[in-house]
Amino acid sequence: MMTKHAGQRGPSGAAPLPPAWLHTRPLPVDVLPAGTILHRVHRSKLSPVFFGPGKGNPPVNRFDSESGRFGVLYLGLSRDGALAETILRNPQRLMIAASEFTSRAAAELSVRRELRVVRMHGNGLQALGTDNAISTGPYEPCGRWVDALWDHPDMPDGLAYQSRHDPGEICIALFERPNLTITVQGTKPLTAMLNDVATLLDRYGKSISYNI
Repeated sequence: MMTKHAGQRGPSGAAPLPPAWLHTRPLPVDVLPAGTILHRVHRSKLSPVFFGPGKGNPPVNRFDSESGRFGVLYLGLSRDGALAETILRNPQRLMIAASEFTSRAAAELSVRRELRVVRMHGNGLQALGTDNAISTGPYEPCGRWVDALWDHPDMPDGLAYQSRHDPGEICIALFERPNLTITVQGTKPLTAMLNDVATLLDRYGKSISYNI
């Protein structure tokens, strides 16, 4: 956990590091049935299946492995969740430029076998010995957690966590396991679904601007 400075009130903001006992206890695991549709919003010119950050690159995103031994694919259980994680990263911005959508697409992916994901939200947090700063706080502890879960005897396929930008949505960080076969069920440019995007933005009190 990050060190507090003199006069600092409340928590430091960073999630605790994995406890020493983690590998000795069963993980809180949820099972996603084979064929479950998962959602990803991605750059149109790139494949929707990308386990980042890429070989030889340092960790970039929240749950990228600190050791770099494997990649991580970020997904949403719903399309709304995937969109929120991509286009709602600035909560004080009320107008979202249409250009944000012209280079992106929404994909539906599935895996041929069931997926066992660690419940890193809700009651799973206490079972793991952490708190929800793992989803909202600084990234530094997250890579350590991912490596610890990868090495756990339960061998999970990834973890489920709350979206920082809409805690009502659950996202998946999927580990690059050798026995995963991912199928792209379909992909559609966001420009072809602007009505759906506008409806989503309206729920958050935002709208599309065609002038910025």
